[in-house]
Amino acid sequence: MPEFLTLLPPDDARNLLLSHLIPPAPSSQAIETDSALGRVTAEDVIAPHPLPAFPRSTVDGYAVRARDTFGASDSLPAYLALAGEVPMGAAPAISITPGQCALIHTGGMLPPGSDAIVMLEYTQPARPAEIEIQRAVAGGENVIRIGEDVAQGQVVIPRGTRLRPAEIGGLMALGILGLRVVTKIKTALISSGDEIVPPGSAPQPGQVRDINSYTLAALVTQAGGEPVFYGILPDQFDALKATASRALAECDLVLITAGSSASTRDM
Repeated sequence: MPEFLTLLPPDDARNLLLSHLIPPAPSSQAIETDSALGRVTAEDVIAPHPLPAFPRSTVDGYAVRARDTFGASDSLPAYLALAGEVPMGAAPAISITPGQCALIHTGGMLPPGSDAIVMLEYTQPARPAEIEIQRAVAGGENVIRIGEDVAQGQVVIPRGTRLRPAEIGGLMALGILGLRVVTKIKTALISSGDEIVPPGSAPQPGQVRDINSYTLAALVTQAGGEPVFYGILPDQFDALKATASRALAECDLVLITAGSSASTRDM
């Protein structure tokens, strides 16, 4: 068989390619969080404060001192004086003293003196400014404590993490509006072949549209890289060498696609 038809098995070709790869020097850049989807963190992201930053109710109900509900049931309820209502989006202006409760909504801040929430379903008004409690609660019940989700100083996103929508939301919850990410690998794409024409052209007899560049560009983008097009080159060694040399100087990786087989015209 002529030498030009000698082909490498796929595994041998892949190993040969990988043996010649030189990873680019690590680099990073600062970007805004709202544009960081799909990027890879260049360093650990540390929580600047706890989350939540205040004790919050997980249900609609009444903030109470758990000890004031001890033994409460449908048949033997406890009665607590209504001290007021906790406003949403603001610190409570009231404190809970023994024998008191306060109306609170999901996400509301626990008023000082309270340590649990009785769900609304297990209460009902008794007399004016008095609430009947039909179920006992333990300290901390129906409450998210300070730092229960995220502690201050905790590594919330490790270095090398590809950011998903959930991570973007978590960063915003912590007020982290910017972070450092790994710089995208610039990947040069070169198509070679006298028969190749741009996708927007009408192929003449013997010509085909360039699909390799755009397929590879999509794969590079999907992998987190930055594709750079260097156009379609004729089957001329000098033109290919000059363009490849320029691409090597400007990019981290160069991908050249040409014929699907081997022939006397291959270089």
